[in-house]
Amino acid sequence: MVTVKHHTQYTLVTLTPNRSASWQDSKWLMWLMASVACVIAVVWTIVGAWLVFPFAGIEIGLFCYLLYRVNLLTYSNQSISIEKKYIHIQSSNKAVKTITLPREDTHLELSESPQDWYLPQLKLVAQDNSVSIGDFLNKEDRQSLYETLKELGIPAWRHHWWKH
Repeated sequence: MVTVKHHTQYTLVTLTPNRSASWQDSKWLMWLMASVACVIAVVWTIVGAWLVFPFAGIEIGLFCYLLYRVNLLTYSNQSISIEKKYIHIQSSNKAVKTITLPREDTHLELSESPQDWYLPQLKLVAQDNSVSIGDFLNKEDRQSLYETLKELGIPAWRHHWWKH
């Protein structure tokens, strides 16, 4: 999701991934899947196939871990602050880091695959630095970000200029 807020000294563009489930929803799903797997494992153990029980525990643990990791990634965000002379990009991955680029030397670069096999990649490129932005966005949000940054006065460059 791309949100734009205009302030007197700068414009702030905030990027957040689409999130269909909250952490509470994910915990309910973990509980539901764990209870179903436990019921099935207990029934098989009562029947005599006790070897199913440890694998059900491994399945539940792996499912909960992967669901936790996916949900954790949906809370990442990126902020682009566009000032008169500088562009500040702040990412909230594992370590919060801020990269500053000079505005007059920076352009937006959009690279697409020839047959749309993968999502378009967006980069803010200065003469000595290149920063990938919006890696967690879907295709529509990446297009929206591209158009938004163009409207805010950042020169845009496209690898496949003949595409729409």
